[in-house]
Amino acid sequence: MARMTAVLTTLSWLVFAIGNFWTCRERHHQPQALAILILAIPFLTAGSAFVFSKQLKKISSWLSDVCTRHSDDLDGIIKNNPGLWIALIAGLGLYAELMVIRLHSSYFQLFAYFKNISLLSCFLGLGIGYTYGAKRPLYTPLVIPLLAFQVFIMHYLKAHGGIIELLNNPVTEVFMLGMGQITKHYQLITVYGFLSFIVIVTTLMFIPLGHAASYSMLKEKKLAAYGWNLIGSLGGVLAFSIISFFWAPPAVWIGLFTIGMLFIFNKSRRILTGSALFGIALISLIAVPLTPTQADIYSPYQPLALKIGPEPYPTLEVSNVYFQRILNLDDRSVSANPAMAHWRLYYDIPYYFKKEPAHVLIVGSGTGNDVASAVRNGAKHIDAVEIDPAILKLGFLIHPEQPYQKPNVTAVVNDARSYIRTTHRTYDLIVYGLLDSHSLLSAHSGVRLDSYVYTVQAFKEAAARLNDNGIMSLSFSIMTPGLGVKLYRMLTEAFDGIRPSVYKADYDGGFTFIIGKSKDNIPAVTIPGIADISRSIGSVSAGTKIPVDISTDDWPFFYMPKRTYPLSYLNMLIILMAVSALILAGSRGIKATGFSFPCFFLGAAFMLIETKGITELALAFGSTWMVISAVVAGILIMAFLANLVIIRYGTAPRRFTYPLLGISILAGFTVSFDNFSGLDTWLYRTIMTALLTLPVFFSGFAFSTELKKAPSVSTALSSNLLGAMLGGILEYNSMYFGFR
Repeated sequence: MARMTAVLTTLSWLVFAIGNFWTCRERHHQPQALAILILAIPFLTAGSAFVFSKQLKKISSWLSDVCTRHSDDLDGIIKNNPGLWIALIAGLGLYAELMVIRLHSSYFQLFAYFKNISLLSCFLGLGIGYTYGAKRPLYTPLVIPLLAFQVFIMHYLKAHGGIIELLNNPVTEVFMLGMGQITKHYQLITVYGFLSFIVIVTTLMFIPLGHAASYSMLKEKKLAAYGWNLIGSLGGVLAFSIISFFWAPPAVWIGLFTIGMLFIFNKSRRILTGSALFGIALISLIAVPLTPTQADIYSPYQPLALKIGPEPYPTLEVSNVYFQRILNLDDRSVSANPAMAHWRLYYDIPYYFKKEPAHVLIVGSGTGNDVASAVRNGAKHIDAVEIDPAILKLGFLIHPEQPYQKPNVTAVVNDARSYIRTTHRTYDLIVYGLLDSHSLLSAHSGVRLDSYVYTVQAFKEAAARLNDNGIMSLSFSIMTPGLGVKLYRMLTEAFDGIRPSVYKADYDGGFTFIIGKSKDNIPAVTIPGIADISRSIGSVSAGTKIPVDISTDDWPFFYMPKRTYPLSYLNMLIILMAVSALILAGSRGIKATGFSFPCFFLGAAFMLIETKGITELALAFGSTWMVISAVVAGILIMAFLANLVIIRYGTAPRRFTYPLLGISILAGFTVSFDNFSGLDTWLYRTIMTALLTLPVFFSGFAFSTELKKAPSVSTALSSNLLGAMLGGILEYNSMYFGFR
């Protein structure tokens, strides 16, 4: 397997280097290409030496001796209290999964949109590792060096390679703000080579973690070991949620993981020292900011970079891509810099239609530009809703007009959709800022946080929060005519056939849609310097030249103008599966006789039902990171309770378990928020949570029963994890069929 992975890693890097060099040459970015080649030469040399060196057997023998001693030490540690060690190792595995997913997206925007690539790589490594079971030696001492190797590569590329702007969107059916669409084959080579490299290195890191988990679980009875595994996994989720709550940076993530791993090595001074040195070197590397003129902040959702200079105003980047400017647009500043007058005009558009509104709601209020405009235009009271607490805090601290400090402004940290749905207030004006989340709803879903804000049902809920003479203003960066037509049709449907007025402001590609409960609410207004394109976009929308499908709560893929099967996604997944198959082929742990098909398909179904549960509950509770963490924790608790029932009362007959499972899935399928919209908020949330997590409880019966029958715990869990990979791949079908 060592030779196989060395060959795959070297080849994937070579493909990436060739594609990068080709792309840079076409774009005349020779320095970037040179930086990649500088790293490629020693990398390829080392890889070739590893594959062909005559000393490979000596190196393997030395490493095997070190890891054998570690295995002996671990045996001595585990035997005294196997349950706690199972929990620790399983917890470190899940914590590492969450950490690596965030690390990837922190370095490259590509992974902020396609987190399933990172997730499936983790599952593949854990799944292979679990297959090894009682085999020795354990290669756990390689985990931190492999993590350090991966982070060093990404750190170098971000710092010197200029690769961020070359890793564009490989899925042509979906538009991503801040990412260019790939149109050339050499760009595809670059992206696919890089993704393959990351998949391989991530898989290698997680194989020892999976092996250590299954090895430790063999020291305890199967169902008890599984229960401790679930407790540890729950601990891993909670630990990462806590540090996310405090906006901890990657140095803290890695530091806590290193400390946890050192507990496993506490009887081997040599391994303990080596791992500690790797961890310290890695933390030191990433703790130093790459750019002295920017402050890096890691909110629970995404990496933020506050940049100072050379412009006279600060700018905010999200996932290494421009997000917004923090502007001073008061009378004095605009008089001193007339060029900024057009920017102020853009923010003032809603107030040409609603003079000095009494009650204003701003969703996606960001650092406060929209809020400052509302204050300047005489709004009596303003509710400003922003989902990312770090962005809101930046607005409080550094916005020059200090809009959030005004006594008539109430700042709310919440999901825009959730706030609109649950508030009892009505407004004269609702303003949608330039919402765009660069993160995903979760690691298990391709829905971006703002996707549920841009659906027909969401706009209908916003319309219900308007006073009789109220209007809604929605601004959006239109990258393609299809998105403009889509928004126009969605608003028209949500407001019962009333057509919006549309203005093109030429600020950040922004188009502003103005609509009200009746046509009389929208006065005829001419805004100097702002083009009224209502008639042109209306005529295009009425025609059939630009076919679009409107976004709904079932199909919330706003950035797909047309519902088409994502074939380019399929190409990416085929490459992922090919790499996975080659790694599996090089693994000696997996045998047909040691494979559980029931556990495999339960894993695939679990991923799908978990994705559906998270997306549905995001509608009930809001798409906040705390809600998502709570849902994942709740799912683990349901599985744990089901396992306790099996331990206490014995196996559950299939004739009993699977019909109950089917009924619970059908119940979750037939209900939606609309069924409980008349109930108290917390009552319908409780009912929805119970219905959507009930299948996990019954599937827990099924899995624990299969686990009890399986030849070993490693067989059941490895099959389950590999099945979860299939579920993660099948989940992408929702981009065509929807979530229901």
